Amino acid sequence: MLKQILNSFILLNVLLLASCGTTKPVSDADSNAETQEKQTFTGDYHSTTGVMTPLSCYCSDGGALLIGENDKISVCFDSMKEKPDDCKQLTVTGHFETLSNEPESTSPCPKGTMEVFVVESFKCK
Repeated sequence: MLKQILNSFILLNVLLLASCGTTKPVSDADSNAETQEKQTFTGDYHSTTGVMTPLSCYCSDGGALLIGENDKISVCFDSMKEKPDDCKQLTVTGHFETLSNEPESTSPCPKGTMEVFVVESFKCK
């Protein structure tokens, strides 16, 4: 009887230890790597630089890229030295990022977040 209890105890410990080795906690780095996957889009570009739009609260140099007939993404060129000033057709490469805005009390922008496509490179067509 004691031998049977001991064997059960050993088996239980082996199962517990084996399950600990296969569990992987999800960290911020894992989820951040997923959201920063590089993607490329081509479409008609409409700049909103100098115009007060919801995107202006998150990105000072950006616009909308119309891909397909009805799909529009907000693109941001803030990290770029060169800007697509007179481009009507663009191919952009970058990643999606959720930007947050915590404006001062005098700002016309509301507090919130917006998912934008942060452009890392572009080509004017």
